[in-house]
This record gives sequence, C-alpha cells and structure tokens, in this order.
Amino acid sequence: MKIQISNYLQTIYKPRKTFEELIIQDNLYRRSLVYISIPIVCYTLLYIFLTMANGAPSTLTPWLNISKDEYYSINRFLLAPSMIICWFTATSFIQIASRLIGGKGTFEQTLSTISLSISIAMWGALIHDLPMSFLSAIGVIDARQHEIAMNSPTVFRTILWICYLIYFIAFFILFPLSVRVVHKLNWIKSIVIGASAFIIFQTIFLIFNR
Repeated sequence: MKIQISNYLQTIYKPRKTFEELIIQDNLYRRSLVYISIPIVCYTLLYIFLTMANGAPSTLTPWLNISKDEYYSINRFLLAPSMIICWFTATSFIQIASRLIGGKGTFEQTLSTISLSISIAMWGALIHDLPMSFLSAIGVIDARQHEIAMNSPTVFRTILWICYLIYFIAFFILFPLSVRVVHKLNWIKSIVIGASAFIIFQTIFLIFNR
C-alpha cells in the first residue's frame, strides 16, 4: 500500500517514470481499480455534500431528463457507473486504435495507466469542487449562491477556471503519455490517440455529470 501511495504521488512530477514502473507490475486490474476508486469516492462524496446542502445547477441544464432540484441527489448513484463506462470506453478506444497502427501494449497495461491518469487529472477539478461542496454541506457557504457566483464574473469563477485549466492540461498530458509509454508509438500518433480518447471520456462524462 505504501508503494502504491508513493507511485500515485510520483505521477504528479514524474509521470513517465511512474507509467513505466506500473506496466511491469503484477495485479494490474487490482491496481487499476484502486486508482479509479479514488475519483469515484471523491465525486460521490461531492454529490452527497451538495445534496445535503440542497444545491442545484444554476446555469447548466442537465442533459438527462432530471430536474435541477433533484439532479445532485440522483447523481450520487450515477457517478460510479458513469465513471467506469468512461474509463473502459477511453481505454478500449486507445487499445484498438493503437494496436491497429502497430501498438505493442496489452489491454491491462492501457487500463492501468489510463486509470492512474484519470485519478490524478481529476484532482484539478476536485481540489476546488470537493472543499466547496463540504463547506456547503456544513453551512459555511450557500450552495446555490456559490453556483451562481461560479457562473458570474467573480473571483470564484476565476478560481474555478484555473482549476479546470489544470484539469484539462493534466488530461492532455497524461493520456498521450500513457499511449506513448504503453504502446511505444511516436509522439504524433500518441497525442492524436490520447487527445481523442480524452474527448470521448469527457463527452460521456458530461452526459451524466454536469
């Protein structure tokens, strides 16, 4: 467990080395589940906190046929399966596309590095969203007013944009790097496949989680 934690944190500043060490490990399925469980647990807690705070989306209308007032409550149960769908879809796309053009990696290796990539990159958003949802749940801030502030020209929107910029940069670095390390493709092919996989991941994620 100690080794997994150190490897997890190492991804932030030495992602390539971490991926290279990860893909030669045993029990890649178990490691993958551990990594993907981190954002699943954190985002589920986020929706629990927002439900406790009686929060609701202010400007973004859910794509699913769910009322705004009930959206966060229902999302407590949609988050985990939707995250797993996104993870497996992105992994499958990378595996198929990479192998078609000469990639060498296995599905287990791709699954593990993509799981770790998702887990790390999502902290870009979670570092803002999780504390704010908790503060809303305990009554320090008003969840609905904060939703409005995040979608208005305020300092809260600026902070949110900075966090999501980190989120997107992390994904656009880690997904192509994962392809490069696992499948030994050149950088151009790795970037195209990795970026495409992230777009697929994010599109599916937004359908269920706004």
